[in-house]
Amino acid sequence: MVLRDEPLIKIKSLIYKGEHKMNLLNITKQEKDELFNELITPLKAKLYKTGMAILKNDDDVCDALQEALISGYKNLEKLEKEEFFSTWMIRIMINKCYDIIKNNKKIININQKLENYHENEYYYDRYKEESDVEKALNSINEELRLIVVLYYYNDFSVKEIAEICNIPQGTVKSRLARAREKIYTILKKEGEDSEQ
Repeated sequence: MVLRDEPLIKIKSLIYKGEHKMNLLNITKQEKDELFNELITPLKAKLYKTGMAILKNDDDVCDALQEALISGYKNLEKLEKEEFFSTWMIRIMINKCYDIIKNNKKIININQKLENYHENEYYYDRYKEESDVEKALNSINEELRLIVVLYYYNDFSVKEIAEICNIPQGTVKSRLARAREKIYTILKKEGEDSEQ
């Protein structure tokens, strides 16, 4: 009986060859494919959630995710240590999301028009059914929303978020505190409004 992890153990022994940093020169394309698939599979949901926090549009998130996966695969040999793969890929995803935002600046956001004019029941119902927490999260600025999604939805530590966003840990902590405060205020106000 052959264990499923045996090829990956062989690949990893070729990659590290007594060193602490990755060296992909000694592996085949198929081995690189297997390694990338093993590393990326547990991250897909986190990448998607991060993209939704920034773009709020499923089609754009899928485009950004596709671009991030391609970029990550092509540049895998630039990653020095496997333990940084997660933060490295999230950073790539964030950059791809911002690229899409830059490219879409001139395009009218159809979803906003649909929400405003309620011309399409499906989209209207979808927005209407959004939870209070989601509404509050979507109402805070993107900078704070990204930190909240990385921390609460993707379970990254303050240190990892600092690395991903290329900001000091203190800034991450202060943004988390501001985001919590804003979300609390929004939810409290909505609670008071619904009681009246």
